[in-house]
Amino acid sequence: MNIQLCENGHHYDKSKYAQCPYCNPAFAEVNRTVPLDQSSASFDEGFGGDTGDIGKTVPLDIRDEVTVPIITKDKEGRSFDPVVGWLVCIEGPDKGKDYRILKGNSSIGRGATAQIRILGDSSISKEDAANISYIAKSRKFSLMAGETRNQIEINDDVVLPHERRELKAYDRILIGGSVLLFIPFCGGEFAWE
Repeated sequence: MNIQLCENGHHYDKSKYAQCPYCNPAFAEVNRTVPLDQSSASFDEGFGGDTGDIGKTVPLDIRDEVTVPIITKDKEGRSFDPVVGWLVCIEGPDKGKDYRILKGNSSIGRGATAQIRILGDSSISKEDAANISYIAKSRKFSLMAGETRNQIEINDDVVLPHERRELKAYDRILIGGSVLLFIPFCGGEFAWE
């Protein structure tokens, strides 16, 4: 590993990313759609990095497209995607690992498209295991179970597929063979503006 600190204070692995994946999500494995048979080099060549491209689907060739995320800017005009909470694995193969929850929707799974990737637990579905949402206007979090083979529980109460439940601080979420503790950062006392 080659851990670097970018000019905005983010730590990232320089051996994996050419640029900070938090400041420049187009260079990260998350927040982009790339077909499995396509190399990351063709993505970088196809995306000009022009800010006019942000939020658009940019064609790489006739059959490939990449979705470029909309990026929040701070008062100084720097890009940032603020953390609103965390999940911490307290039981299971990834015990002790934490996962950032970002504003909006954060999908949970093992696959490359999940924003919260729990790689160590092979019993968690790759796609559509669950989704955590933070609604800034109401300052509330919720979890919706996906269409998955995993049974999902919040504090030992089963959540049915496509059912949405409000999350409270220190709720325990069972998914696959892992128990994740929910820790909100935004809520009653603080929220990003």
